[in-house]
Amino acid sequence: MSYSNHKEKMLAALNFEPVESVPICGPFQGYWALEYSNVSVQKSFDNPALAAEAQLKVLEKCDFDALEVLWDWQTPLPALGCEVNITDVGGPSTRTHVVSDASSLEALEIPDPSQDKRLKSGIETAAKLIDVIGEERYTYYDLMAPFTLAGELRGVEVMMLDLYTDPDFVKELLSFSTETLKVYNKYLMDSLDVDGVFMCDPTASGNLISKATFETYSQPYMTDLSGTLKAAGRDVMIHICGDVSDRVGSIVEIPHDVLSVDLPVGLAAARKVMGEKVTLLGNLDVANTLFNGTPDDVRAQIRTCIESTGGVGHILAGGCDIAPGTPMENVEIWKDNTNV
Repeated sequence: MSYSNHKEKMLAALNFEPVESVPICGPFQGYWALEYSNVSVQKSFDNPALAAEAQLKVLEKCDFDALEVLWDWQTPLPALGCEVNITDVGGPSTRTHVVSDASSLEALEIPDPSQDKRLKSGIETAAKLIDVIGEERYTYYDLMAPFTLAGELRGVEVMMLDLYTDPDFVKELLSFSTETLKVYNKYLMDSLDVDGVFMCDPTASGNLISKATFETYSQPYMTDLSGTLKAAGRDVMIHICGDVSDRVGSIVEIPHDVLSVDLPVGLAAARKVMGEKVTLLGNLDVANTLFNGTPDDVRAQIRTCIESTGGVGHILAGGCDIAPGTPMENVEIWKDNTNV
C-alpha cells in the first residue's frame, strides 16, 4: 500500500497493515546528528536552534519516517542533584549519585520541570523540529524508565547489591523514580505535540539482571508509568539494551505499542512471542555493521531483518543508538532498501 506521508507509513506499521516498504527511524539519532554537524553537546543545550538544524540536516539525507526530537533521555538527573559529565560528543554520564541511604531518599523532592533549564532547552529544540516536520513525520521523545533512573540516583552497582540486602528500600526508590518520571512526562506531553514516548531502561538488560528481577523491579513500575502515557493519548515505545530474549513474554504484558530490540534478540523469535500485539523496531548491528561495516554489509543485514518479520509490524532501525562517527553512507542507504 502507498501512503500520503511518512507518518501514515509509521502508523501502518503500528497497526500491522501491509506496506510496500518498511518504515525507518534511528531510533536514537540525536547525538550522532550533533557530531555529524560538529555541534558539541553543550552547544546544543545553549543553542536549541542549532541543535534542531543538526537533526534536520541528517533527516534531509536519511529521510527517516520517524524522528527522535528530544534525545536527552537522562534529563532529570541534574535537577535531582546528580553531577553529570558532559562531553563534546555523545550523551552525558552520571558522575555522582545522590541517594546514599534511606534518609537521603526521604530528603529528595521531585523537581519542578518548568525550572529545569536543560529540559527547557530540549523542549525548545523539539518544538522547532515539530513545527517543521510534525505534520509529515512521526515524532517521539526519550526519557528514562524507573529502574534505570533509580540506578542513576543510587549507583547501579550499589543498587544491584540492595536488591538482595534491602529490597524494600529499592522499591521505595523505584516508587520515587516512577512519580518523578510521571511529573516529567506530563510536563513534556503538555509542552510537545509528539506521537510517541520512548521509555529507555538499559539497566534492566538481561546482561545485568535476571528475568525474575526484571519482573519484580522493572516491569511493574514501567507498567504504572506506561499507563499514564497511554492515558495521555501517546504511543508507548520501549527500549531495553542487550539480550532480553528470556523476558519478551514479560515485556509484552506492559501496555506499549513498539518494542525496540537490540542485536542479541532475534526478530523472528520476538515476533513469535509477541504476535501482533506490539510492533517490533530494529535491529541493525550499530557497531559491526553501521559503524565499522560497508554499505553492502548494511544492505545485506536489512534484508535479513525484513525477512525475519515479513515486513509487517516492523520498523527498520538500529538495535540501539547510532553511534557518533557512524558513516553517513551506512545510514542514508536505508531509505532505498526496505522494500518488502
